[in-house]
Amino acid sequence: MTHHPHSVHYDLNVSSIAGHLIDVVLTINSPSKIGQTLSLPAWIPGSYMIRDFAKHIVKLQAHTDSGQIIPVTKSDKQTWHLPVCESIIIVTYQVYAYDLSVRGAYINEQYAFFNGSNIFLQVESQSDLPCSLSLNHCNYTTLTADNVATTMPVFELDTDKASALYQADNYAELIDHPVLIGQFDKQLFAAGEIEFELVFAGGHQSDMQRITKDLAQICQQHLSLFAAPAPIQRYLFITLLTDAAFGGLEHRASTALMFARNDLAHANEPAIPSEPYRTFLSLCSHEFFHTWHVKRIRPIELVQGSLATETYTEQLWIYEGITSYYDDLLLQRSKVISIEDYLVVMGQNLTRLERNKGRLKQSVAASSYDAWTKFYKQDESAINHIVSYYNKGAVIAMCLDLLIRQQSHHQYSLDNVMRYLWETYGRTDTPTPPTVIHDILIKQFDIDLSEFLAAAVHGTQDLPTAELLTEFGIRLNYRTRKDNNDKGGTAEKKGIKHDFGASFKAKETGIEISQVVEQSSAYDAGILVGDIVIALDSWQIGATNVLTMLDRLDLSRPCVVSLLRDKRFIQVILEVRPAIHDTIYLSIENPEKMRAWLN
Repeated sequence: MTHHPHSVHYDLNVSSIAGHLIDVVLTINSPSKIGQTLSLPAWIPGSYMIRDFAKHIVKLQAHTDSGQIIPVTKSDKQTWHLPVCESIIIVTYQVYAYDLSVRGAYINEQYAFFNGSNIFLQVESQSDLPCSLSLNHCNYTTLTADNVATTMPVFELDTDKASALYQADNYAELIDHPVLIGQFDKQLFAAGEIEFELVFAGGHQSDMQRITKDLAQICQQHLSLFAAPAPIQRYLFITLLTDAAFGGLEHRASTALMFARNDLAHANEPAIPSEPYRTFLSLCSHEFFHTWHVKRIRPIELVQGSLATETYTEQLWIYEGITSYYDDLLLQRSKVISIEDYLVVMGQNLTRLERNKGRLKQSVAASSYDAWTKFYKQDESAINHIVSYYNKGAVIAMCLDLLIRQQSHHQYSLDNVMRYLWETYGRTDTPTPPTVIHDILIKQFDIDLSEFLAAAVHGTQDLPTAELLTEFGIRLNYRTRKDNNDKGGTAEKKGIKHDFGASFKAKETGIEISQVVEQSSAYDAGILVGDIVIALDSWQIGATNVLTMLDRLDLSRPCVVSLLRDKRFIQVILEVRPAIHDTIYLSIENPEKMRAWLN
């Protein structure tokens, strides 16, 4: 098997399943005349947190093609330098791969999965040149198209030697095609002119035909929204299945997903998707939308930034928020879920935002900018101090959609903005400025939403959601939560009577407090995260009865809460207050007005 003599080439082999080790041989065919700098990304696009992937490199050395040792010096945590060398340079290194996540590299006895940002050293002076990858035997079965899943273009397949050769136009493309090797199931399907593959690794008992049937309808809505020609010809949903997992990361022609195997559609899945299965379809929809919106329509700060250090932008609310609005909306448009089910999902999203006290402190622009240190490093105080640019961004996108429809007398919608973004910025590879949504509305559609955008994006006041939904025949209703697991979205005949304001998990005795909301009864009583509450007014409580016990108390007198804090017995006084109406559900008041939005 050969490779391009002027390219950078990588040979990869899974050398130890038990040790979770990947061996890589990097060949630099035309070394720079001023020496080589090698580096590994510190973070992966789409996941805005420093991951320091270089910490997983176990050993690294270099020599010429004739075997002469080349000294390697390290200048920082992820950068290596090699002196001037006129011969072909061969760098050998080993990577520890035991990060079971959509952004990592992971090996077990069934499969090896990796993202290129974890594995492939960048030759910095040659990152714009074509590069190639050979996958060797890899301790699994003979490599064929049936046991390698990737969208990296195949250059040559040699089943006799159990190896395959892939090519990428440059380093950025090389690390944007995740690779799965080994045992997995796949199901092919088509939408528009695109060939799709649904790939499941990790074992399952799901109905892949049902899932691909639903995905085909959903993907068709994406293709129709952005219009042909699509920027891809083939797309993979690479899914790592476990007992309990959730996650997704977008790539240029694929996505890496993690999901709970028992939450997928099964042989007896009802015609209307169950909530867990609907969540999987929404996750797939979200990541596929990124094919246009993030992978090709991109914010200027990320285009100009570096994978070596944090790259700050206020635009993540545009990219993740708008995507989070469309992921479920396109499920409804595809008729995979009903309008009623869609309104349940929107009610849950609105409930999540309503319960988030951080929305009154942090704007979505600030949330985007501080994603590196706040959103991706959340602690127990997050609900009180930060807002999600996914969650609030999706609600802003819904408000934008309704406002555009309203002010244009239903001539335009957010769909028109997305198409313009794609045609003007995505297809032409032109990065977007922070004011891109405002600019498009003013210049292309003569719609001025300056005041709304300034308040919604840079302010912390509540959005005019209820008023806008009313204009489209939908009523926003408030109620108290039913129990600690109530996510909202539906009407309930009976909710709790009294406020508590703390999230908790069951303990063998009592409950352990995991989060306390500001200005709640628990907060004002001085109940802290980590406390184990064991009794109310001397009566033992547990996760199943604490809210019921609280509801039985008299509003006219305080309650003694007995708890353990760092092995000490403590009692605090809880003021019994009426429950807060922080749970939202939507109801259709005028179907005709509603159809101007959902049809």
